[in-house]
Amino acid sequence: MRERLKRIFILFMAAAVLLGAAPSTAFTALADEKETENEDLEIPKVFHKDDDNEVVRIVIGKTPSITIGKSSTISIAVKNTTDTDWLESEIWIAPEADYQGYYDEIEDEDGEIIKTMNATYPFEITDSLNKHYKIGHINAGAKKTVNLRVNVKKNLKEGYYPVKLYISKRSRGEDGMSGEFQKTVMVWAETKEASSTSESDESSTEPIGFALGENQSTPQANYNEVMNFNMNLRNTGYKTAYDVRVEMELSEDITKFPFEINDGNYDRWMNNINPDQTVEVPYSMAIREEAKSGYYPIKFKIRYREEENGAFLTPVEDTFYVRVIGKDEEDELSDDAGENERTKARIIVDSFETDPARILAGQDFTLKVKMKNASSDITASNILFTFEPEAVENSPVFTTANGSNSVVVNSLAPGASEVLTMKFTSSPSAEQRAYNITITEQYDSPEFKNAKEEVKIALPVKQEPRLNTSTIDVMPDAVEVGSETNVMFGINNTGKVILYNVMARFEADSIQPADAYVGNIKPGETGNVDTMLTAIAPTTDDGKVKIIISYEDENGVVSETEKEMLLNVSEAFSDDGMDGMDGMDNGMDADADAAQAGGAGRIAPMLVIAALVGAGVGVVVWKRKKKKIAGEKALEDELEEELDNELGEPEMTTADVSEDETKDVEKEQNDHLKRKKK
Repeated sequence: MRERLKRIFILFMAAAVLLGAAPSTAFTALADEKETENEDLEIPKVFHKDDDNEVVRIVIGKTPSITIGKSSTISIAVKNTTDTDWLESEIWIAPEADYQGYYDEIEDEDGEIIKTMNATYPFEITDSLNKHYKIGHINAGAKKTVNLRVNVKKNLKEGYYPVKLYISKRSRGEDGMSGEFQKTVMVWAETKEASSTSESDESSTEPIGFALGENQSTPQANYNEVMNFNMNLRNTGYKTAYDVRVEMELSEDITKFPFEINDGNYDRWMNNINPDQTVEVPYSMAIREEAKSGYYPIKFKIRYREEENGAFLTPVEDTFYVRVIGKDEEDELSDDAGENERTKARIIVDSFETDPARILAGQDFTLKVKMKNASSDITASNILFTFEPEAVENSPVFTTANGSNSVVVNSLAPGASEVLTMKFTSSPSAEQRAYNITITEQYDSPEFKNAKEEVKIALPVKQEPRLNTSTIDVMPDAVEVGSETNVMFGINNTGKVILYNVMARFEADSIQPADAYVGNIKPGETGNVDTMLTAIAPTTDDGKVKIIISYEDENGVVSETEKEMLLNVSEAFSDDGMDGMDGMDNGMDADADAAQAGGAGRIAPMLVIAALVGAGVGVVVWKRKKKKIAGEKALEDELEEELDNELGEPEMTTADVSEDETKDVEKEQNDHLKRKKK
């Protein structure tokens, strides 16, 4: 029994190897799916021209599931079946053109069709679809897993779809990548969220990243029409991206850029985008008449700040695809098209302009549209052109000045043009973006009566930035040279657009020039100025200080507005004469000398200092000095009186006094007389 089971197992493995052209899940998927006799649930065999060598092998577990109309991930493993290491390798999904004739019906040994392969290309054209995924180094006999990001078409039916893959590698000893190995895997497309066993998204390692066009169909429009579309933009990182700006790269090369280029705004400000948040970036683009059919890669640069008031980092570049149905494709009418359809005139928008060129919300403007009969030999007559502006909340963004929105033209010969002029007023409450005007054409051709067509043009509307300031507080409003004062006020954004990089600059001859950065101010919000100004020179005028408030719009264009404030600056107070305090004990003579030398300025500081020290202290010192002088004078007067008395007495004889006494008396008398003379 054991030997029999062993033989069955070997036969099973051999069969699996021989069926290498079919997905390795051809057996497991049937076991995973609920058992049923419905053959439609069976994974179809893939009949194709894949490489039958064993250099590269695609390994999958459960059949990958993708969600119709959503962004999905196909997880597969690439195996190096050789005995040589691969230094580098990469894989990518084949483009739609490579599906043509690749998956064909085949016959079995009896000549019967075994299975018809559903070779519909299941993916939207995105930049990630054309991406070459770098797998890197793969050792001999080893494998590496890679996740392929795809956007699945919305109009698919549930079922199995083939996915053609290209693989390239470089082994040791090879100078470059080897040729493209072709392999096919089967995927299951369903309308509900897929429950894949593989990881749909690897953990983000980048703080901020962006993905364009996820979970949406490729926008499509005919030439000479306006393509209105919203482009999905997702923050794939784990941090908030601040002040996100999406810039469309323009090109005059019609093979790369199918849209008309005018003075409109092609940049979009999306404010802040949180981690894993998806926003819609709106566009309204007029397609050139001469644009050919095909998918066009539109390149974008995404600028952002990692911190709320930080600097803009290096922009992220990505590509979004649009599809244009050009004249070459439209003119290929079907075989059952009526003769009248072939003989109908074709009236297009040749060009248009506005006066003024920049349309501001709430202002009047004149629209001039040049309509052209693009037919080579068919005349259009009895033409009625009706202008229908786009409406927001059931109100048209543009209203006509005279109430009429129609223009009648008698006829347009082949190749002839007519300029239509209409006067409009834009809504004051219109948001800053482009708005469509649909021009309906009703006309007759010789063999086609009462034709009705529509063409669209897009007109960008600008909101004029507006701001005002709160009360400007200056504390103090009078300072000396070398001192500082504090200035505070608010800047209110009273408009409907963001004011970017707001800054207040202070200028006057009396102060040192200074700048105060405020940052971005959203509509209805206030930014605050709080700064210190340094006085450098006395005020020579009325004390006005100029305040220049500058800001940028969404295109980086700088605008300025001026305000004024009052600040009086005086000379600095001198502290000369402070050293005179040390000489106060020398008496009034020091003060007299100071006065004679023009030192009147020395007295004031002395009195001020005396007052600061205390009036009582000064009085005590002065009284002590005065008392000392008075005592000395009283003693001198007493001595003088005694000497006067002695001089008035009778003279003594030599008999009465000794010789020494006589000399002493004479000396005192002489000294007294000398003092009196003085």
